Amino acid sequence: MKPKTSLFFILLASLLALLISPLFGHIRLSPQALTDFSQTSQEGFIFWNIRLPRTLLCWITGAALAIGGMAFQALFRNDLSTPFTLGVSGGAACGVALLTVIELPLLAGLGMALQPLGAFLGSLIAIAFIMGFHALRPRSNMSDLLLAGVALSFIFNSLILFMQYMANPDKIARMIHWMMGGMQIVGYQQLLFIGPIVLIACIIIFRLIPALDLLSTGDDLASTRGLNVRRTQKLIFLAVSLMCAGVVSLCGPIGFVGLVAPHICRRLLGPSHRYLFWACLFFGGGFLCICDLLCRVLPSSGELPLGVLTALTGTPFFIYLLAKRK
Repeated sequence: MKPKTSLFFILLASLLALLISPLFGHIRLSPQALTDFSQTSQEGFIFWNIRLPRTLLCWITGAALAIGGMAFQALFRNDLSTPFTLGVSGGAACGVALLTVIELPLLAGLGMALQPLGAFLGSLIAIAFIMGFHALRPRSNMSDLLLAGVALSFIFNSLILFMQYMANPDKIARMIHWMMGGMQIVGYQQLLFIGPIVLIACIIIFRLIPALDLLSTGDDLASTRGLNVRRTQKLIFLAVSLMCAGVVSLCGPIGFVGLVAPHICRRLLGPSHRYLFWACLFFGGGFLCICDLLCRVLPSSGELPLGVLTALTGTPFFIYLLAKRK
């Protein structure tokens, strides 16, 4: 199948998932709920204030993670790279664990949500550490940076285990629940926070599409083609890391999409980032919308953790693609 044809079907499937997902859940919605703009009925409130913003957040999150995984896999030339490879997710989880354990009364009194705040601050600390390491070792290659990110993740995981050991069972349950990932949103305030961050990061990565193609061939060859490799690496790292910091602060670590979605799109469209960018954008958004829909409708009570379901549904398809590859 030609890349443009595959991209068209991915786009169509993503838009269908975006349209269908808000309509289903534990509570059945009548068609009148879609036209109840004043939200006078319970169904109108559920659709416009819960289902629709949740679906939009799912789509934005999936698109951001898929784009971030695509960029990091080209940057590090490593098939196992994800948006969380350099410790952003570990820093976010450590920040959530710290604020959950200490429970600052001042922040709680101001009405601030501790988990998103802790996740965002922890992600920024991880980003600052990696940028500092990159600045102190200007001649180091990307493999050293990758190893530094892995080591940082181990440090954060050790700190999280220590805080879980010191915390009471209620706080431990809150930490674990956040680490499973999920979409708990009412209203559009969180979308106003994450939307501009993801949009700016995607624009930066889109403008660097030719650079991603060159980086995939190696730093030396990219330099001979006139690419400022060092500057490009910093731009990609900052754009992806800040985007993922914002996503993780709202939704928790949803690790599957950023790893496998770029691989699936690459199998369907080829390695050219001109097509791969748009394929990852729409595939990641549509895939996460479908997974969130299944989280709402499959259990008889409650919801499945989104991060668990993404891995359970996507991994078999990815293994099938690997087995089918010639």
